Amino acid sequence: MRSGLIAVVVAVVVVGIAVAAFLMLREKPETTPPEITNVTIRYGGQYYAGEFLLYGLGPQFWYKYGIFVSHYIFPSAGPANDALIAGSIDINCGADTRTVTLFTAIPDQALIIGTVERGNRYSTVVSVNSTYQDWKDLKGKKIGIKLGTGAESVLRKYFDQQGIKWEDYQWVNMEVTDMVAYLQQGKIDAFHAWEFTPSIAEAKGVGRVIRTYGDVALTPACIHTTKKFVQENREAVVRFLAAQMEKADLIKNNPDEAARIAHEAAAQIGVDVPVEAFKRSFQRADYRIDFNQTIIDAIIETAEFLKNQKKIQEIPTFAWDDTLLKDAREYYEKVKQKG
Repeated sequence: MRSGLIAVVVAVVVVGIAVAAFLMLREKPETTPPEITNVTIRYGGQYYAGEFLLYGLGPQFWYKYGIFVSHYIFPSAGPANDALIAGSIDINCGADTRTVTLFTAIPDQALIIGTVERGNRYSTVVSVNSTYQDWKDLKGKKIGIKLGTGAESVLRKYFDQQGIKWEDYQWVNMEVTDMVAYLQQGKIDAFHAWEFTPSIAEAKGVGRVIRTYGDVALTPACIHTTKKFVQENREAVVRFLAAQMEKADLIKNNPDEAARIAHEAAAQIGVDVPVEAFKRSFQRADYRIDFNQTIIDAIIETAEFLKNQKKIQEIPTFAWDDTLLKDAREYYEKVKQKG
């Protein structure tokens, strides 16, 4: 996309949430930033609170970093991985389980370049009026879960630690976007999901969290791309990560404002999420972009668990590039100095 174009196009595709596809056209800012790149990054995000914040910040947010971003929001990382593998997007994000499956699928191409969430990302939620306090109370009950995701992986890990049998529960495989309504209608007795679905249930007075799982596993949600895309567009990737750092700082330093922006963004595309839900989510999980060996070790631990569970045959070799984050940090500091 040339810098001389009159408009910046930011495509936000919300799959299985409110609409099949959503295209937003906004006017290009009057002030042209220096060193504008010619790259449009196709980014596959997920149904995460931080993704709605990014959308709410608008095209000018990316534009001040000299990049154009087409932002797609998927209901889970499986379709986002498929899109990255197929070359339909350039960068995506997904939990540790999906990092493992991505490197299993394209081991010579995949690359970790950052994180978007970690820590208390997953919660088990029961009806606010129920008497359930733990998994013993839920034995034999209907539990909503998106099977094949990080939610299943961390819960199986917890069950393994506690000696709880998976087959003692009735598992209802479903999208996270349906869980709050199903819980409210009594179609399920509880659900287990990633943020911000648990926070929505709490904020709407529908659900009550009985457990989070940050103490079971770090479960980092990583930012992935391909080695080829970085080789061909390194500067654009650095700027993309710098913008992600600003988003993370906004969440940390001003969760009220971040929640307001995310709420308004969700409302624009017909997704009903209370401001309080975004605030709870921003305060519950850790949204740092930086990663270190601890993050990589957590991913390897997940891969080992998946192999033991016979979900994968071999543990893939993971590749990452932390020099991008170093350069992104320097670029972000320059942007902050300019105001």
